Amino acid sequence: MAKVKLTEQQRSAVEDRGGALLVSAAAGSGKTKVLVERLFRYVTEERRNLDDFLIITYTRAAAAELRGKIAAELNKRLGEDPGDQRLRRQLLRVYQADIKTVDAFCTALLRENTHLLAREGDRHALTADFRVLDESEADLLRRRCLGRELEEFYVNLNEGGAMLADTLGAGRDDRSLEELVLELYEKLQSHASPEDWLARSREAWTDMPDNFDDTSYAAELLALARCRSAHWAALLRSGADRTAGDEALERGYGQKFRTAAACFDILARAETWEAARAAGGAVEFPRLTTPKGRKDDPDVAALKQIWETCKEGWKKLGEPLAVSGEEAMEDLRAVAPAMAALLDLTERFSQRYQQEKLRMNAADFSDQEHLALGLLVGPDGEPTELGRQVAGRYAEILVDEYQDTNEVQNAIFQAVSREGKNLFTVGDVKQSIYRFRLADPTIFLDKYSRYKFRGQAADGEPRKLLLSKNFRSRQEVLDGANFVFSNILSTQMGKWNTAMTNPSTSGRSTIRSQRAVRRSSI
Repeated sequence: MAKVKLTEQQRSAVEDRGGALLVSAAAGSGKTKVLVERLFRYVTEERRNLDDFLIITYTRAAAAELRGKIAAELNKRLGEDPGDQRLRRQLLRVYQADIKTVDAFCTALLRENTHLLAREGDRHALTADFRVLDESEADLLRRRCLGRELEEFYVNLNEGGAMLADTLGAGRDDRSLEELVLELYEKLQSHASPEDWLARSREAWTDMPDNFDDTSYAAELLALARCRSAHWAALLRSGADRTAGDEALERGYGQKFRTAAACFDILARAETWEAARAAGGAVEFPRLTTPKGRKDDPDVAALKQIWETCKEGWKKLGEPLAVSGEEAMEDLRAVAPAMAALLDLTERFSQRYQQEKLRMNAADFSDQEHLALGLLVGPDGEPTELGRQVAGRYAEILVDEYQDTNEVQNAIFQAVSREGKNLFTVGDVKQSIYRFRLADPTIFLDKYSRYKFRGQAADGEPRKLLLSKNFRSRQEVLDGANFVFSNILSTQMGKWNTAMTNPSTSGRSTIRSQRAVRRSSI
């Protein structure tokens, strides 16, 4: 039987064995072809069966499509070699294989092992016939539970609770508070242990450092300021270079571009909050002087666009830098009781919602992930007996679209892959579009930064490789796309998803500022 034709990169991804493998696959690089061929190499060369593997995709449609492609490839190979009995036995196994979404995997695991969920003294625990709530049902139940929790919250207001209610509702209504609790609760579900995150956050608000530079907020804001300043400095320098040889344009534009770029260079190297504030104070955007008669010159228009882009960006970034470290710490201390009250309220709501679901013998999608993880990994972080059994079922775990995973899902993959030793992950962080569904592309980025390239890693050591050749688009399209994205994409783009706002000294603005920061860091 003739083997599938593969490029050198694809062949490496297909044949690599002996440890965790991360494949960074560009669009159109044939990652599905690689995944299917990798499976068949296991079947034909290593005497494995198709149902010896767990293959995770992120939608049911994708899972069905992948199963269809595997079945089609199997039929094609049987047509070339009808007498291959091993391939013939795979005809049934392809429909028994675990090719499914994370949700489907967790549902099946829970239904098989609900007896392990019950704890002594529990009034309610899921049984094998539990119902999975769809999103609309879950949303209605969440809002009903939160409404009841808010009634008790207002009856038992303490100082922090009163500040929280007054800041967000100002005595008019509690819709802002309700939406904030629901948003915080939803984002918590992407963590492997929401309870631990709440405990750490509560401790952070009750035991704050003396210096603003020692807070996570300063670190986040400084990292953002350095990244954007370096980007603006590069843009301004490139604009200044375009004025070379044009005396009038150099005088009216180029010199001002270089001066602003130099200021941003200093800000990009700032190591402390006060150093960043000092550098920011020197940033200026004076009026540009357009040479006479050149108002409509395309080169002039392009330079103006660069100037305005940097100027508008700086207006947003410069607002937080107007606040001193001492003022920022005063803000944080002032808002601490309200933030602690928000965390307490969210935790009580979470417990009430969980109890109501158990009473109904129901679970939502995030419940299934957390309950499944609890079955696989013990409180000490070690695999449970069930975890070892499940991991023993599979020769390899293959995860498609890995850039769209989150922390709890990643912990599940780790648990069923013998601590990641037989984990094959493939994805493209540039195609991460599910941040609004709590996907965390930094998981992919972290592994990519830590793993050595294949060929440099020792036996059994985690490694990475690239699938960079695009077979889907013409070279002209690729060149254009690469030019655009090489100028706008960065590692930090995968980390920040909200703009930072000014930590004001007023209670209301401070809460909103911390809310914006928290959205970036949860």
